[in-house]
This record gives sequence, C-alpha cells and structure tokens, in this order.
Amino acid sequence: MQKTTLAALALAGFTITANAQKRHEQMDYGRFLTASWDNTKGQNTLKGDGCTANKGVAIKLGNNEGAMLFDTDLCRWAGGWTGGYVSYRGVVFDGGHGPNPAPAKGSVVLFETNPRPTWSNAGKFDEPRKLPVGPGAAAVPFGPLPREWARYRGLFLSGDNVVVSYTVGAASLLEMPALEKVDGVAVLTRTTNVLTAGAASSNIVWEGAGSAEVKDGVVVIAEGDNRTVIAGIGLPAGAKFSVNGQRAVLDAGPFAAGAAWKIGYTKGAAADEAKLIAAAKGAAKAADLREFTKGGAPHWKETVKTAMKAGTAGAQDSYVVDTIEVPFENPYKSWMRIGAFDFMSDGRMAVSTWSGDVWMVGGVNKDFTGEVTWQRVATGIFQALGLKVVNDKIYVHGREGITRLNDLNGDGEMDFYENFNNDIQTTPGFHEFAFDLQTDSKGNFYFGKGGPVNPGGRGFQPLSEHAGCIMKLSADGQTLERFATGVRAPNGISVGPGDVVTTGDNEGSWVPMSYVHIVKPGEFVTVASLAHQEPAPKDYGRHVCFLPKDVDNSGGGQAWVSGGKWGLPDGTMLHLSYGTCSLYGVLREEVSGVPQGGVYKFPLRFESGTMRGRFNPADGQLYISGLKGWQSSAAKDGSLQRVRYTGKPVSFPGAMHVKATGIELAFPQPLHASAAEAGSYGVRHWDYKWTSAYGSGSHKPAGGDAKLTSVKLSDDRKRVFLEIENLQPVMQMEIRLNIKMEDGTPVPNRIISTINAVPKP
Repeated sequence: MQKTTLAALALAGFTITANAQKRHEQMDYGRFLTASWDNTKGQNTLKGDGCTANKGVAIKLGNNEGAMLFDTDLCRWAGGWTGGYVSYRGVVFDGGHGPNPAPAKGSVVLFETNPRPTWSNAGKFDEPRKLPVGPGAAAVPFGPLPREWARYRGLFLSGDNVVVSYTVGAASLLEMPALEKVDGVAVLTRTTNVLTAGAASSNIVWEGAGSAEVKDGVVVIAEGDNRTVIAGIGLPAGAKFSVNGQRAVLDAGPFAAGAAWKIGYTKGAAADEAKLIAAAKGAAKAADLREFTKGGAPHWKETVKTAMKAGTAGAQDSYVVDTIEVPFENPYKSWMRIGAFDFMSDGRMAVSTWSGDVWMVGGVNKDFTGEVTWQRVATGIFQALGLKVVNDKIYVHGREGITRLNDLNGDGEMDFYENFNNDIQTTPGFHEFAFDLQTDSKGNFYFGKGGPVNPGGRGFQPLSEHAGCIMKLSADGQTLERFATGVRAPNGISVGPGDVVTTGDNEGSWVPMSYVHIVKPGEFVTVASLAHQEPAPKDYGRHVCFLPKDVDNSGGGQAWVSGGKWGLPDGTMLHLSYGTCSLYGVLREEVSGVPQGGVYKFPLRFESGTMRGRFNPADGQLYISGLKGWQSSAAKDGSLQRVRYTGKPVSFPGAMHVKATGIELAFPQPLHASAAEAGSYGVRHWDYKWTSAYGSGSHKPAGGDAKLTSVKLSDDRKRVFLEIENLQPVMQMEIRLNIKMEDGTPVPNRIISTINAVPKP
C-alpha cells in the first residue's frame, strides 16, 4: 500500500475541505452505490411504477457512462441508462428532505421495470408480499420476496466488474451488467450464469409506455421516433421472448447448471432500427462470471496517515479527551462523517461513514503517540450508521439491511458484500434512518429503525411494519423480529450487562423531549403513531430520564463501562448527545419495578456530534465517534476520540435514590464539609405534555413547586440527603449543586432527572 500524508495531499492539489461546496458530488463512491432510488419521472416507490427501488444498487458502467440498477428486495433489474451515472440527491448527499438519488440528469433510459416481482413463480408474477396494516400504513408492500421465491445473496467486486448473486427458487444465479460498444452503438448487457439448477421461470425484461413486438426473435419497442431493441445472446435452448401489452418477457425455461447467456439493450432513432438490432445481437458471448467471485486487484491503493493527539489534563481532571485526526482530505474525496466503529482482535478499528464507506484504522496505541493509518476497504453501503465486529468479521448496518464484509483474497479490501439479512422493510422516506448495531451475550443483533418523518419534522409519511422500531435479529441472520415499537429517531442503542437493551430519541411528534430508555421485549416506548397496534396506546413507556434541549436536543447512543480501568464502576451506563456533542453519566434505579434516574455531564469537549461509544479491550478506555449531518453544535463533520481516565479521584455522583421525602446522592469520595450547607443546592421540577404535537413546552406539575427544606450530610460525608417538599412524580427535575470533594475537586453542578415513582414512607 502507498501511504499519503495530509500534507502530501495538499501539495498534490487536494484542496477539498470538510465544508467544501458540493462535497457530495466530488466524492468517489466506488463502482456501486446503494440507496432508495427515484425513477426517471422523479417519482418514488410509493407511486408504483418505473425504475424506482427502495433498496437499489446502482452499478457504474464504464467511466460514468451509464448504470444498471438492481433491486435487492425483488431480485429485479429495475432499469438501465447511458449518458451519465447518478444524480446525487437526498439527505446524505445534498441534504434534501424528500428527493432520493436518480439516474443522471440528461441520461438516456434504455429500459425500466416496475417495482413488483420480475421473476415468475409457478408461472405467475403476482405480488406475494402483504400490505402493511394499521393507521398510517402505506398502500404498497415493502421488504424482500419470500425466500422460496427469490433471495439476494450479495455482490462480488472484482476490478470494474460487479457481479450480483441471488436465487430464483432452487436455482442460484450470478449476473453482471456491462456497457459494450458494437459498431459505435452503446449496448447495455446483462450476463447470466446458472450455478445450480432450478424450475422453469420467466423474467420481465422491460415495461413501459411504448408499443412492443417480437421481430425475428428480438423485441422491438416503438416510442414515437425512437426504437428500443432487446436481444438475447446464447439463450438456452427453447428460451424466447414474448410480449404482453406493455411488458416484454424472457421465457427462460428450466434453469440448467452451467448455462450462460446474455441480454442486450440498445436504443436509438427509428431509422436506425436495423443497426440497433445488429448491435444488440452482436454483443460479446456470455462470460464465465465465476472468475469475478474470487477477489480482484485493490481499488484504494493509497492509505492516509493522520496524527494521534493526546489531550492535556489539568491537576484535578480525572478524564481527558485524546484525538485521532480524521482524514477529511483524502485521495478519494470521501466525506468522512463517522457513523459507527468497532475493534478488531489485533487492535485495528473498523470505521464506517454516513456516505457508505468502511475504513480500517491501524496503529492506535495506548500512549496516543505517532500516527495512524487509514485504509479504505469498502464503499457503496446505504448510510452506514451501524457497525459491529464479530469474530473479526465486519457487519455493517445500513438501510438495505446488514451486510457482512468478506476479503476473499487477503489484500485488505472487501470483495464480497454478503447479504447477512435484508428482511427489514425500507420505504423511500428520507428520515427513515437505520441506526447502530449491537449484540447480546447470545450473539443476537439489535438495531434501531427510524420513523419516516415528514419533511419539516411533524408527523410521518406512509409506514412500513418496521417503521419506528427496535429490531432484533438472530445470531445466524435468519430471524428478524420487532423487539419494541414506538420510537421516532433512535440514533443510538446499547446492549448492557444482563443483555439490557437501551435507546434514546429526540424531540418530535409524541416525543416531548429527548430521553434515555431501558427497552423491554415487546414494549411500546413513546410514539403512538409508530406503535403498530390498535387501539393506539394511551400512555407512554416510562423513561429513565427526559433530557431538556440544553442537555440533549438529539440523542446519540449509550455505552456501559467495562474492563475495570476507567475510574467508574463496571456496569455504569453512559449516554452520548449528538446534538450537544456531550457525554453524560447515567444514574439509574428502580422503584416498584419502574425505572428512573438522572444524568450528569462530563466536563469534556468533543469535535463532533457524539454518536457511538465503545470500550477498547486493549486499553480499557472509552472511544467515541461523531458526525455532523443534521442539527448539532458540532464543529467538524466527523470525529474519532478517546476519553481517557487519568487516575485522579472521580468527583461524579455514583448513585441517586428517590426516597419518600427527598433525594439521596452518593459519591465515591468524601465531600467537603460545606456540602452540608443548604445554600449549596437548588431544586426545581416541571412536566411536559405527551401529545402528537412536535415536542412540548414546560408545564407546572399539578402538585405544585418543589421546595428544598433541608440538607443532611452522612457521617462519612459520601452521601447527602436533600429533603424536598412536594416531592412527586415529575417528568423533569433539576438539581443544582455548588459543592466540591474533600480535596477541592468540583462536583458536576447540575443533575437532570425524572421521577416516575416516589416510594411510600
């Protein structure tokens, strides 16, 4: 691998910066790009026609000369075009709230198919997928076809060749698109190899508004003065084209192992019909695609080196932030908004980005000295906001599902993007983000699925059955289920000790304020519009803690202290705020089986919106990744930082307990005697309104204002009891503190909490 420093990139003319105009158009996304796609008419899947796809892989042909779009839900070639690659539209590209990527502006579409099955089953193309049900449900089905009908297996990348692997019934197929030139005519081709035999099937190869007929074994489609020609090259014996209304079908017959053929598409003027037919028929013989399933030469040969910078701790700082510089300037102009990360067994970090990359980061050491090396290893994933390493295999969670990455030839790059599971139902809604990826002690996977929020933030677009859910996937990738419902934008989740699952959310419809929540199996959390049940819930699940906007206006994930090297007890929960770029400690308890608690802020600053946190088994420290993609106080587009324990005494509260007449705070070290003074504290509380409105203002509780009446410091000065008049269940309580430890170290000056239950005396 060649190695490039940031300084060398600058000398070479790479002037791109993190905030450069049209950064999304400058990025090299690789040979394919996965997204939800609008069709050539500017319509999305909910319109029901054209080369649109909720989970589509646009495969680049030539040097941005064209593309073919494969629908991984339906194992369908949705369309193909020449004259350009892609129009990069949508929230992850130009920030648009509504449009999705589409064929390049001005491109020539040679064929389209509608978003329904295009391979027949028992001679029929009938839609087998059920419509979603319930209030707000969409009028179109989502998700993949039944496995016995067709199933996407993944794609192979070898040089400029992208080979799609899928099944039709019992048959296993490999298919590869290409752009060929025959006597000066551009021909889009689709090569098919049959690996294992299967029953007979037919394939829709074109749908549209033209007039189609079969001429001498070739389909000719007349659209005014234009002609589209579809021809077969080396078709199996007995295979033939037929036309039924505005649909052309290849009757392929039984699949025979070892069979290989090609379909060619051309388009041009009616006067050139004979030339177009000759060109379509004249495409090269179908190749053996198995040679492209073994890995190819590396694509991203240049690595980038960046510095590790150790933070400087003050005399009383128990924690400090160290920084791994993110290579915002890189040879591929990749937009480095870090979505997720995890650790390999050899200490390297696998890092994904919102724009769909995966990078390996090597050279991280506990002293944070020297440089790290960034190697790009995968591209084209659909908003990669979740990543988990299991047995040194990288699993990436994007909106298309969970992809398991495989390096087939040992060169460090990923050659097989394996479909580990794509049962998730994805709509074209811009806000239906796919969040995080975690595992429990049995190897089951968990992730968050956002609701398709309307542009503007209020209400929701048509729903699938998975919208606004926490999902659970079995360790073998075979069984996907709804673990909980009723979440709006669960940016981050966690699985803690005892396989406790947590999530957060941010303000919006049915979400008065951001919160931290312990998720129980089968639970409804808070968003009635996403409950997937009738009648709609009349109350929300009780959160550990609501979080006012100045604390967390957009939640990140959670993490749990582990490894015994970080100053706080193992099993302590942490919460990350994407919106305020902050880290919080969580104080939890249960009263009568109901969770509740509060948070305090770490006195630390982060470069970007804190998204994911993981403890590194090698050094026992907390690593945090961040990005700036929607509303946030973030300074940089991405960040990768470490929160290091310095060994100094920790001054944070270790526990908070609601008693019948007040609140007890416990600390790991003795407090200064002045902590007994009532003037060192202040309390207030308020409620929100749980409604379909966007968020909520603050409202006075029915039981009146809280009043601090006395303070009692324990004999060992490690516990302080705040006696409070009118202590009652409230959605939000604030405790202000102006106290310090015995050695003079300040204590966090604010605890934000929620009281769901007050014990009886």
